[in-house]
Amino acid sequence: MKEKKSIKTNPEACTQCLRCQLYCSFHHTGVFNPLKAWIVIKPGEISFTDECLEKCTLCTLYCVCDAIISQ
Repeated sequence: MKEKKSIKTNPEACTQCLRCQLYCSFHHTGVFNPLKAWIVIKPGEISFTDECLEKCTLCTLYCVCDAIISQ
């Protein structure tokens, strides 16, 4: 049985490069558009929309500053 991963965030480490949002939106909608991503990046905040169930953890792969990590 595959273990469900969870996502841990560290908003202080986020540089707001939006790579996570771009890859999330492309993966789920087929377009590079941060507004269509299931992850939301704001100054001092990292949150997820209701569509995100933290299953794919794709955002953790593209976060270069370790603000989003998979556990």
